[in-house]
Amino acid sequence: MTYQIQAVNWRGGMAHQQDAVLIAPKIYQHQGRISRCYDAKQFCVAVADGVSASPYSSLASRTLLQLTSAMYADRGAVDFVELQHRLNQALTDDRHDGASSTLVCAYTVGDEIVLQHLGDSRAYHYDGASWACLTQDHSFINELKSDGAASNDDYASCYGALMGYFVVDRMADMSAVELASHQTLSLKSGECLLLCSDGFYEVLQGQFLPMDEAISLKQWLIDSIDQIKQIKPTQQLDNISAVLVRCIQ
Repeated sequence: MTYQIQAVNWRGGMAHQQDAVLIAPKIYQHQGRISRCYDAKQFCVAVADGVSASPYSSLASRTLLQLTSAMYADRGAVDFVELQHRLNQALTDDRHDGASSTLVCAYTVGDEIVLQHLGDSRAYHYDGASWACLTQDHSFINELKSDGAASNDDYASCYGALMGYFVVDRMADMSAVELASHQTLSLKSGECLLLCSDGFYEVLQGQFLPMDEAISLKQWLIDSIDQIKQIKPTQQLDNISAVLVRCIQ
């Protein structure tokens, strides 16, 4: 299989960029940038979204992707529990305690793609006709739903709180990272995989533009950003990050 890969990383209306994007080994964390388009037979891509509870979450998201890239280079696989251990070892300053980040990661193993995620950064699949979400947010409301204690109609702002994420923790508590989800998939020619932060999908409410084979990845990303700007003023936008993978043969 051969894949095309391209990403966008934009600060939006926020004062700081807490998102980071990985197209291994390259990491993007910018005010606004579209990466070059890569062609690859094997890849490791990821989106990390720093959780704003800590002023060092931008460092957490970037460090997490550095560790992800290094682990994939060494092992050809990514272990989220080991990532949590390495994050604690990498950020040892007391100021970093509590710095946290989500992570959605996809990498090839042969002709299959392994997809892992923790938090509310998501993965979507395009089958040539429509987009479908592959992941479920590790949030309080979804935990209540799984226990039968809430319905789709229930909403309160506190329900959106994350239950699972990576966090710099001196006590080495693994309870949050153990919620991580894991699945495998394969892409056929013309099909796409999208990894994105909540700043991307929440504005669009999952109603993404079609991905015709004649459209370049760069043009789709530009059109998607334009679509977001039409829905919401720039100054009200969260950090926005997405990495798009298309199987071309």
